[in-house]
Amino acid sequence: MKDFEYFVKIGDVKKSSVNKDLAVFLIKDMQSRIRDAFKMSSNEFPKIVFENIYDALRDFCDALLALEGYKSYSHEASISYLIKKGFDISFVMQLDNFRYKRNGSKYYGEVINHAEAEEIRSFYQTNKGRIYKLLEEEGLI
Repeated sequence: MKDFEYFVKIGDVKKSSVNKDLAVFLIKDMQSRIRDAFKMSSNEFPKIVFENIYDALRDFCDALLALEGYKSYSHEASISYLIKKGFDISFVMQLDNFRYKRNGSKYYGEVINHAEAEEIRSFYQTNKGRIYKLLEEEGLI
């Protein structure tokens, strides 16, 4: 994965003003998507479950960026920013793998199956403590 500064340099991330209102909105959206995804059956709706959790995690990344005065035009850039916030490379690489799967589903007709939906669900469950701890530290919840 490329360094966050690379994405700034090539213009996939723009510097803007700090936008706490946007950050708060994105976290509310994240929470709503997670609630919805956990109400759904991953057997019946694997793609929707997967995409909702992925999009919730992207909301998390973009909320952190908004707090620092950045706007990302790249999912990969948003994910790479998590390294600057103390997340380890294995967390970031797993999330990037989910980005790749979601992209294949969204744009190339690749099927998201039950196991993949459960994989991202488990990833979220395993890491939600770290996510919410950072959100508290940043004053977003």
